[in-house]
Amino acid sequence: MNLRIDHAQPDDAPVIAQMVGELLREIMAMVETKVFEFHQEGTEARARCWITNGKYSVLLARNGVQPEPLGLLALYESYALYSEGVYGTIPEFYVRRRIDRKGSGRPCSWKRMELGD
Repeated sequence: MNLRIDHAQPDDAPVIAQMVGELLREIMAMVETKVFEFHQEGTEARARCWITNGKYSVLLARNGVQPEPLGLLALYESYALYSEGVYGTIPEFYVRRRIDRKGSGRPCSWKRMELGD
């Protein structure tokens, strides 16, 4: 697998919202309780607005040139006195399940992620 990490752009908001919905449905299935409300349009609008305003960053993992992301990592800037300044918070981290060649479901994982300037 040729893993590629892309910085999401405002135009990626639909797929970001779709993956957040997938994440929330997986969580609710595991806990067997509807603990979240999810609305595609509202989530998409917030993602687009926050990415545009620079308040929210999303990294999308892709397999080579395939357009559909394998997963996402969202982060925003936080501040705390105990940390003596700025640090990042990860509110969403999601890796889509994939089907391998034999047809069995197997989670895809990010082994290593490097971020730079």
